[in-house]
Amino acid sequence: MKKNIFISMEREIFRGNILDIGMENQGIFYNIYKQYNDDINVEYISGKEGKKNIHENFYDSCILFFSLNSIWLKNRKRELIKDIYKYLNKDGIIYIWDIDKGYGKIFNGHIKVVIPGSKIKHMDIKELNILKDISKENTIKLLENYFDILDSKSSDGIYYIKARKKLMLSNVNNVALQKENETKEKIGVN
Repeated sequence: MKKNIFISMEREIFRGNILDIGMENQGIFYNIYKQYNDDINVEYISGKEGKKNIHENFYDSCILFFSLNSIWLKNRKRELIKDIYKYLNKDGIIYIWDIDKGYGKIFNGHIKVVIPGSKIKHMDIKELNILKDISKENTIKLLENYFDILDSKSSDGIYYIKARKKLMLSNVNNVALQKENETKEKIGVN
């Protein structure tokens, strides 16, 4: 039986440079973004060919809207998360909406997404592979090395995660070393 799921995006506000990674999200985030921003800068990746136009340490936000469920292997998901980490700036945020389905389960849903202006976008998502784990817990485990989880929710077989890019130890050491050198220059110590 197909579940009817409602997601309200009317109050979601995204600012800055956005990286939208998805297969078919029907311009949902473009419409949300243009509602609150005059200078529109949304980059899309759909497949490996899209990566060549993407900049490292540039994006304020990355959105994965029902994208992870289309990636079969855990290693590929891990590589995607690692790439997203490189693309986001130091305070970058990743937003994920996806299916909360573990091993031995299926998902069949009709999703209605309300965007600003009370417009409704419709999506049908079917995942019948009982050998695929695309659960929220599994996604959090993939994120833990690269992101600090700020918020997570699940309902009706769908989950949402918001996470901030971690400042890696090597980055912290580089910043500290740079500040130390700047201080030495200011006081004339070599």
